[in-house]
Amino acid sequence: MNSESSALTALDELQKLEEQRVAEVAAEKQAAIDAETAAQQEAARLAQQEAERVAREEAERLAAQQAAQAAVEREERVRIQEADMRARAEQEARLREEQMRIDAQIKMAERKSKPKWPLLVVPVLVLGLGGVGYLAYQSSQRAEAEAEEKAAAAKRFEEESAKRDAEFAEIKQQLADERKAMKANMANLDTKLASAKSEAERQTLLAEKAALEKKLAENAAAASEQDAASGGTSKPTKKRKKKSNGGGGGSSASSDAASAPPTNERKKDRIKLGGGADPLGNL
Repeated sequence: MNSESSALTALDELQKLEEQRVAEVAAEKQAAIDAETAAQQEAARLAQQEAERVAREEAERLAAQQAAQAAVEREERVRIQEADMRARAEQEARLREEQMRIDAQIKMAERKSKPKWPLLVVPVLVLGLGGVGYLAYQSSQRAEAEAEEKAAAAKRFEEESAKRDAEFAEIKQQLADERKAMKANMANLDTKLASAKSEAERQTLLAEKAALEKKLAENAAAASEQDAASGGTSKPTKKRKKKSNGGGGGSSASSDAASAPPTNERKKDRIKLGGGADPLGNL
């Protein structure tokens, strides 16, 4: 009886040890699964933070660009208004000068004994007023042409800026997508390294991780280059107004040179990681 009891007791102990071992193995597996899940969640959280940061920086850059464009447009409007005011002042001065000259001629003609002054004064008056009207019309036409050309130049500048912004945004989004995919693959490699069963497998995974880290660094450098390239804005150049003096009654005409935004063509090379359609280089 004692030997049978001892055997049963030993058997019970062995069963308990086996159950304990099985429970430990199950706990280890569950811990590995929990660690992998936590790593994936952390990678997703970091990717979301990076996307939010990029979007916030892009919004700030666009706001600064819009403010700069608004300032340029205000300066153009003020300059056109000042030019119009100067042209009007010059026209009024010429009109006053011509009127004074005509008044002087009329007074001189009135002092003559014979009433022949209308034959001289009326044609001179008609010619003088016609010349003044022509000068006023010509100046008005130049001011309108300058305003239209400035508006067209501002519109072309805005369209070119929008096109460049769209191209930069597309490249930055592509880089962000590639970076997100590579970070997810990096987390997967870390999980595989944690569960590697042999040194050969571990070395292979380490080599893959090193290659992926290199591509991540290249992606980050490319993103920095795109940020630096998209940070500048081009402004339309301004040409100084030239004035030319013309004859006829002491009047002068001013000619305006239109300003146009310089074409700012910038070559943009898309960053390609790996080969084919897989941005991770078939890792």
